[in-house]
Amino acid sequence: MRLQGEGVRTLVKGRIFTPDGIIDGCVTIENGVITRVGGGSSGCDSVLEFSGEGEVVLPGLIDMHVHMRDFEQSSEEDFTSGTSAAAMGGYTVVVDMPNTKPPVNTLQALLRRDAAARERAIVDYGLYYGIPRQAGELGDEIQRLAVGFKLFMHMEFYPEPPPTVLDSLRFAAGRGLPVVVHAEDPMFFRDLGMGPAGTPEAEASAISRISGTAEEIGFRPHVTHLSSELGLREVIRWRKRVGLTSDTCPCYLLLTREDVERIGPVAKVHPPIKESRDREALLASLARGEIDAVSSDHAPHLPCEKRSMKEASPGFPGLETTLPLMLTLVNRGRMELRDLVRACAEAPARILGLEKLGSVEEGKIGNLTVVDLEKRGRIDPGTFVSRAKYSPFEGFETIGAPVAVVVRGKQIMERGRIVSGPGWCRNVTAFR
Repeated sequence: MRLQGEGVRTLVKGRIFTPDGIIDGCVTIENGVITRVGGGSSGCDSVLEFSGEGEVVLPGLIDMHVHMRDFEQSSEEDFTSGTSAAAMGGYTVVVDMPNTKPPVNTLQALLRRDAAARERAIVDYGLYYGIPRQAGELGDEIQRLAVGFKLFMHMEFYPEPPPTVLDSLRFAAGRGLPVVVHAEDPMFFRDLGMGPAGTPEAEASAISRISGTAEEIGFRPHVTHLSSELGLREVIRWRKRVGLTSDTCPCYLLLTREDVERIGPVAKVHPPIKESRDREALLASLARGEIDAVSSDHAPHLPCEKRSMKEASPGFPGLETTLPLMLTLVNRGRMELRDLVRACAEAPARILGLEKLGSVEEGKIGNLTVVDLEKRGRIDPGTFVSRAKYSPFEGFETIGAPVAVVVRGKQIMERGRIVSGPGWCRNVTAFR
């Protein structure tokens, strides 16, 4: 495999999280690829040592659901600010959603999006392709540049899916690409004080319907930002039957509707945050492995877009808070460190067909995330490098934090500082 960084050898020393457990040793990365795990190597260009109390070297984390904005929304975020937030938050790969301005649902827009990311991103990236609105926009460029499709069911699937949707699902089935689904049935939307919003019934109904369609057509469905116990029941019912996978987000694992009422517009998100019973069901299911992955759903907006609950744009930044929050759940005993690694590295790589990512093993891409399991902190949006300086988790006390990010052997983040600029990143489809 030929990757940027050819000729460079990096040695990473510390406590290494491997598929067989945590070992004291080294990871050798040569030409961007892990060539040795365990013993040391001589003649390395760079030696990175992480021997602090509580420090562990994990596989490079993958956030499979982010909104980098850019294009006409660069005032909210762009690939440089967004991927800098990713690096600060401990991520080595982000996968960008296509509901941009203009949307990434034409082949020309996909090419343009890839060029923008390649020029501006500082960590590796992936792209989703949106459902085309006209014929003739399904081609080889999708396989080359996108990791999968994104389907917004409430806007694109009801009352009946148009031909372009069905054509896209068949294309995904034929190419083995996952279809990431925002699963909400608008028939079950209610005004919950924040404008029309999805209920648990909306999520469950949509999951059932897309799973039935997957059974007919043969594509791989992935339900993103799972938010309810009812939706979870449908995920469990269909996961073995059609290969359904799912992810959830920290806001659904830690917050409830009462928190949203207290916090206000900053906490508005779609699907909405629900009840404590939903939170507890999702947490337990994630620890059992019934929910595959955790994503941030990083969705930055301008401050003026978050002023009133009814009119506020849904979503908030999450790249710099997700890992500390998940490590806090580990320290609270709600899950094991291996559950975090599965949900934030192994499962996203598997779901997206990126077999060379997700674990620390010989032959895998040399992406690493270093964490301090014991570092205490408090979430302060004023310190975010994302352009969105707000969070529903403001003031939340955390235990555990990212220490460093290594992308294909090159250190990108070092103890709270970005130490590398754009020009190193790669589209992860190059690793297939």
